[in-house]
Formats: sequence, structure tokens, C-alpha cells
Amino acid sequence: MSASPSSVQAMELKGRMLLVSVLRVHDAEPHNLGNMLAARRDEAPDLMRDMPIVLDLQPVADAGDAALRAVVQQVRAAGFRLIGLQDGEAAQALEAADAAGLPPRLAMGGRGGSGEVALSEGRARREDPSAGAPEERDSAASGAPVAPVAVHSATRVVDQPVRSGQQVYARGGDLLVTAPVSAGAELLADGHITVLGPLRGRALAGVRGLVSARIFCRRLEAELLSIGGHYRIAEDITEAERGDNRLVTLAGESLNITES
Repeated sequence: MSASPSSVQAMELKGRMLLVSVLRVHDAEPHNLGNMLAARRDEAPDLMRDMPIVLDLQPVADAGDAALRAVVQQVRAAGFRLIGLQDGEAAQALEAADAAGLPPRLAMGGRGGSGEVALSEGRARREDPSAGAPEERDSAASGAPVAPVAVHSATRVVDQPVRSGQQVYARGGDLLVTAPVSAGAELLADGHITVLGPLRGRALAGVRGLVSARIFCRRLEAELLSIGGHYRIAEDITEAERGDNRLVTLAGESLNITES
């Protein structure tokens, strides 16, 4: 027996890894979801504008690809900073149907695991997603832990300025930008990010959980920095940390910014 519409929340906003929030959708109906998105956004508009969000569609996985894609578009249109989809059946089904325009699948702590994960294209194992590689099946059968396999694709190189409102994602590898990155622009990479110019926008490295990822830029003036889901916004970056030739690394749960 299904619950009445009034007894089911359209969504939940839950913190994961302390620094990235997961927006879990329980109702894909556009009107109900829109009301809840507006209510959450209005509670703390400044916080919501700066907070990286991972969208969890698993509770509404049966809604169908069209409805799930509409949810992604509605969340973006509501002004949330969407950096990824919580890895699961719903996200995998969406990517299998058409990955164009979708944020990357991320395995957040708790349900999808944490730490370093394989830097492989989600489509690489679709032939039999439940079987895994032979080594993985043997390890699973023996109860031994399975070490993640880092598979890098070619580095994505961008030799033109990345302007406000633009998003560049290096799926499965590193990102190299040889031109300035404007405020309001966003860089994402499964691996490292290198900017051979001023970085004034947002840079999110290791978005699928690679905690050893690094960010380097000729000049740091960023709005947001993130490695492996841990982030710092502009207000948390001191004047001493800003400047030329900056390297960003992750130590434990803290981002360190040093001169390189």
C-alpha cells in the first residue's frame, strides 16, 4: 500500500563527507519537487548558492529516464550547484540511455563508498556491470578487499578562456587549461586540474573520489576549490593563500594551499 502524497517528502537534503551535500529526491512530480526546492533554497540562499550538491535519484529510480532527466534539469534551473549524480541504478540507467548533459556519477561515502575509486568511464563495464573483472570476482569470492584500479583516459586540454557560465569536465582523466578561467566558470576532473593562467572560477578535482588529485594554477583567485568531495569556498581562502603558482592538495579532510 503506497503512502499518501501528503505523508511523503518530495526530497531530503543530507550532508555527506561533512563537506558535500546529497540532495535525495523522493518525489519526481515537477510541482511537488519545485515547491520543496524553492523552500530549501529560500531557507539559506547564500549557503545553497555556494554548496556543491550531489543528486541522489535512487528513491525515484522507477520514474523512468525522461522523468529523471527532467529532475536533473529542474534542480539546475532552481539554482543549485549540481556537481554530480549519486552512483546507483538510477544514475547508471540515465548515463546508459544518454550521458550528454549529465553531471558525472559520484560514489559518496556511506552508500557508494569513499576514498579513491577507479577513474574509468562509466560505460567501460556496461557489458556485464554485475560481474566485474576476473580479479574482482576472485577477490569477492575469497572475501579479500578489492583494490580500486585507476584507469586514466587522455588529458583533456582546453586552450581557450573558460568564461562565466561555462563548465568543462574531464571525464576519466586530468584537465589542463592553458588560458584564464573567469569567475562563474567551473572546471571538473576525475583526476588533476592544471590552469596555466588565473583561476577565478571553481575547480573540482577528483570528483569521483580520487583524494590524491591536485589542483595547480598560475594565479589563485578561486571561488571554490574541491578535491575528492572536500571543498573550500572563497571566504575560507585567506589572502596569504591567494597568489601566484599555487598548489592545492588534500590532507585528511583539509585542503592545503601552498606556493609551488
